[in-house]
Amino acid sequence: MTIEQKFAAPDLEATADPPPRMRTARRPGPPHRRERAPWWVLGLGLLAGLGFVGVNLYYNGGRYIPPLDDAYIHLQYAKQIGSGHFLQYNTGDPISTGASSLLYVVLLGALYFLGVQGALFLPAAVLFGVVCHALTAAGVVVLGGRLSGRRTGIWAGVLAALSGPLLWGATSGMEVSLTALLLVAALLVFTAEAPRALFRFTPAVVALAALCRLEAFVFLAPLVLLMLVAAWRRHRPARAAGWSLWALLPIWVTGAQLLFYKAATGSSSPNGSQAKSLLSAPHFTWGEFAGGVAANAREFLSILSGLSRQDFAFPGALAVAAIGVVALTARGGVRRQVGLAMAAGMALAVLAISTMATALWQQVRYLQPFLPLFALACVVGLASVATWLAGRAGRRAATALLGVALVFTAVSLPLWANNVGRDSESIRTRIVALATWMKGHLPPDASIGVHDVGAAAYLGGHETVDLVGLTTNGVADAAINGMGSLYEVLSGWTAQQRPDYIAIYDAMPDGIRLEELADGSVFGTTMLALPNMTVYRADWSELGSGAQPLVEVSGQLRDRLNVGSMADEEAHDHSIDPPRRNFQPATGLHTVAEGGREVVDSYRHVWGTEEFTLNGLTPGQPVQLVMRHDSTEPKPGAYTGAREVRVQVDGVEIGNQLLEPHPRGWAESVITIPGERVTSDTIEIRMAPTQEYVGPYPNYRSFGYWAYQ
Repeated sequence: MTIEQKFAAPDLEATADPPPRMRTARRPGPPHRRERAPWWVLGLGLLAGLGFVGVNLYYNGGRYIPPLDDAYIHLQYAKQIGSGHFLQYNTGDPISTGASSLLYVVLLGALYFLGVQGALFLPAAVLFGVVCHALTAAGVVVLGGRLSGRRTGIWAGVLAALSGPLLWGATSGMEVSLTALLLVAALLVFTAEAPRALFRFTPAVVALAALCRLEAFVFLAPLVLLMLVAAWRRHRPARAAGWSLWALLPIWVTGAQLLFYKAATGSSSPNGSQAKSLLSAPHFTWGEFAGGVAANAREFLSILSGLSRQDFAFPGALAVAAIGVVALTARGGVRRQVGLAMAAGMALAVLAISTMATALWQQVRYLQPFLPLFALACVVGLASVATWLAGRAGRRAATALLGVALVFTAVSLPLWANNVGRDSESIRTRIVALATWMKGHLPPDASIGVHDVGAAAYLGGHETVDLVGLTTNGVADAAINGMGSLYEVLSGWTAQQRPDYIAIYDAMPDGIRLEELADGSVFGTTMLALPNMTVYRADWSELGSGAQPLVEVSGQLRDRLNVGSMADEEAHDHSIDPPRRNFQPATGLHTVAEGGREVVDSYRHVWGTEEFTLNGLTPGQPVQLVMRHDSTEPKPGAYTGAREVRVQVDGVEIGNQLLEPHPRGWAESVITIPGERVTSDTIEIRMAPTQEYVGPYPNYRSFGYWAYQ
């Protein structure tokens, strides 16, 4: 008998229960032998999870601190839900979608409503994650037993229970282990219902997974297709149609969730997706998007292959997981369906996660929920490899290979325990310290603008403004475009809406750089200096100071384009066509001294061609177009052609313009548009290179335009 025969469970379809009239008495199997393994693995998962909790407490002097600030975002939303303020991050705020898991915050909100509050709330959330982790490992034991035999299930469950990345996620206060549990549960229920093609519970479990994480829906989408195919192959058309409607429940639920977001916030895309997606790039191109997705996916493949320094998996794990999936599909029946679903689902999930600019942040937490099923595929693959290489000695060879995998997993545990301690210490010394300071030093009615909003809101007890845009609507896209666009959004708010204080990281290596708001004279008195973080009293006194040109021009103002303001740019069809696809025309701020006062204005970096429309003009009258720009040469003292632009009006040349710099930091040039070129109340302006295609290309900061007649 081969190792496959020893490891494999009897064919699921062949062992399906017969109809009631055909049932016969059966002899009971071995007493309780098969039931003990899941319980033992469940206990192992609990013990490992509590061990990681102990490490966290040790690193933080007996106080539990999550390893990432997002956990506090979930707690804040849950507290608000439990208090009757559904998805209001601050009481009275509009509904926002900064929580990455709707199901998770609703469950935590129910706990809060039932009285698990105060100092008990965070421990309850963490304990919930540990329990979900243990149940997931036990579920892998059962699922592995159904698909490939009892030993396969035990090995896979142990690897899942001792997985460092899973334990990091389980004790993070996030939805990682809940998502993993629902993924395993969906396949468990599917394997039970697939032999008869009567999917009573599978659609409901998949729908819950979709509410937990959208990536989970992407992973389980192949199951929906398999249920539809099975319904139409095994049932008459009328009955198949009914089962199909039920099988589509995950799609109905996901669509309803996105429609709710659209109705409540004006966007079907959650705030987190807007803030993190590669689709949100200021100058979006499909080529750059595909390149970013490919780079993330390649890194994921390296991580799953065990070739990175993050110790997500043992060396060669991805290859043996692929072999395991092939082995499952080769066995036919339900195993084939599960194998195909796992392979397609994992590929789709990796692609979906790869569309995020932050895909590799925070210990690659978006990938963690899929690791239990990945571990199961690895065990099946190792057993299959041992069989093919060793023949009759395959069982001992499989045990040896699996033992090596277990050793690699166990050896990485101290590394991941240290990751928990290090990451939680970072949160404690910055965000939690900020929140503690806020309680005793800020007025009760003060608001604070922050980068990481979780602990500041949950622990600080003050109203927060999320300057990244996760929990504050209408900010995410502006923040991604740069501090100039964010400044313009804040300028349009009322004084009560703008934050009274701002806390920033002193230097962000990646992502949104709030420290650049300093270029807009927004930071007033320094209130607190933490490691890598500073709190300032906000100074909004210079808002609107750059609304008028400094140069004097005769005539009446007909139109103004405020470059940097995304709303104004959209109203004027403003666009930038760079010569290279990987150039992002980010926005920024600049303050100049003029006439004894400070003048602040936003800009967008132009390299290439700038185009826009002017409205409200009087046809036949010349236009004096004031252009505010910073045209400092890229190579001072050398002519590069970056200051010279070719001006076109409605496609007709009106001459070249030399953009002279000014020592104060920006200059204002006046471009005369002849009256015969103003043929309607709207004209299109194009600031182009003097030579098409080859350059040299204009390279300047564009602050805005004023049209006078």
